[in-house]
Amino acid sequence: MEKKYYKIEDVSIKTGLTKRAIRYYEDLKLIAPKRTDSGYRLYTDEDIDKIQKIISLKESLGFSLAEIKAALELDKNVKNILSGEPADITTIDNYIGMIKEQIKLIDEKSNKLLTAKQKFEELLLKLNKLKDQFKEADTI
Repeated sequence: MEKKYYKIEDVSIKTGLTKRAIRYYEDLKLIAPKRTDSGYRLYTDEDIDKIQKIISLKESLGFSLAEIKAALELDKNVKNILSGEPADITTIDNYIGMIKEQIKLIDEKSNKLLTAKQKFEELLLKLNKLKDQFKEADTI
């Protein structure tokens, strides 16, 4: 089956990112689209999936682009080993440690989000109580 390629305009529409943001991700080596002989970028469905993963990590968990780059590189390296690329026990142990660090980072960010959510829920509860007090005062 032949791969489908997209121009940057199409990727911008599909991902909701500006063309400048997409180029910036390329500058940071987060994505690496193919190039035509005349220099035009050609993106694959895999590139679009990777961009959407970047957006998710950035917006949902608040990952920095440096953290995202490290996570994507780790993911790629581990997948290479799992698909049969030669590795020694030290390399595998290093990747296990790095994955544990990624899990710890995600847990920390998740806890911060949960704490922020709880604070907003407390504020909402207090505002609703205040609103109820105003309603009671109006009926008296």
